[in-house]
Amino acid sequence: MKPQTKVIIPTEEKPKLVFFAGKGGVGKTSMSCITSVYLAMKGYKTLLLTTDPASHLADVFEQPVEEQVTEIKGIENLFALKIDPKKAAEVYKNQIIKEAEGNNYSDDMMKALHEELDSPCTEEMASFDRFIDYADADEYDVIIFDTAPTGHTLRLLELPMSWEKQIELKSAMNTVNEGDLKAQERFKRVIKRMRDKQQTTFSFVLYPENTPIQEAYRAIQELKGAEIETQLVVANLVLPEEVCTTEYFKKRRTMQEKHLNVIYDKFNCEILQMPLLAEEIKGLNTLKEAAYVLYE
Repeated sequence: MKPQTKVIIPTEEKPKLVFFAGKGGVGKTSMSCITSVYLAMKGYKTLLLTTDPASHLADVFEQPVEEQVTEIKGIENLFALKIDPKKAAEVYKNQIIKEAEGNNYSDDMMKALHEELDSPCTEEMASFDRFIDYADADEYDVIIFDTAPTGHTLRLLELPMSWEKQIELKSAMNTVNEGDLKAQERFKRVIKRMRDKQQTTFSFVLYPENTPIQEAYRAIQELKGAEIETQLVVANLVLPEEVCTTEYFKKRRTMQEKHLNVIYDKFNCEILQMPLLAEEIKGLNTLKEAAYVLYE
């Protein structure tokens, strides 16, 4: 099998990181699963993880996916993991608070720390911290990240700044320890990798319709502001021309073609089309078929 696109193929010793982002409901989970199956079939040891509460990995694979790394049965080299952001945040908060109490923080210091931990970014930070555990190791060839909807993905990019605020707060209180500095370096190292196009691929999934296109375009511009280039756009649920025989489907196909032209004009990256299949994308057989359709 020769890949139609090389931007998802590992080229470094560290795991290749592949992010799938986009508006809620456009098919990020399906594309993440299809890509993970494709890479596993190519012989790459692949980990698919999600932090999206709406993600349905278990339904797509038709087998349980746990909060610990789960081997996907029926295919070699494929593993999956579902991170619960709320549970991850509780563990993360408790760990930091326990450490602060061990350092004898004053009441004012504890109040400031609690306020910082109650920020909207804490769930993303905690989930990202779990993600880094895997991304920073050498166990997998590829790690595919099925992200929550666009806004959550963009907040993820604010994590280094949020982390810096915590470090600044601790510095002001003279409580920065060696563990803080190591964690800070770990964050910086992974963010640097996310900005390296050889090591990380950011992908957007969208429908060939106006709203998903505009939202993806705005998000891609914000990513550029964070020095991250989008390398792949997947137009999902494209109606195959040969099945559009009625007046209704001919009109839908014409509308999609207009929006596909906009996609090719608007996005300066590789663009793939995923046709609407005759059956729902569920189970390994359908995933393998979809992988061949998308990447061959």
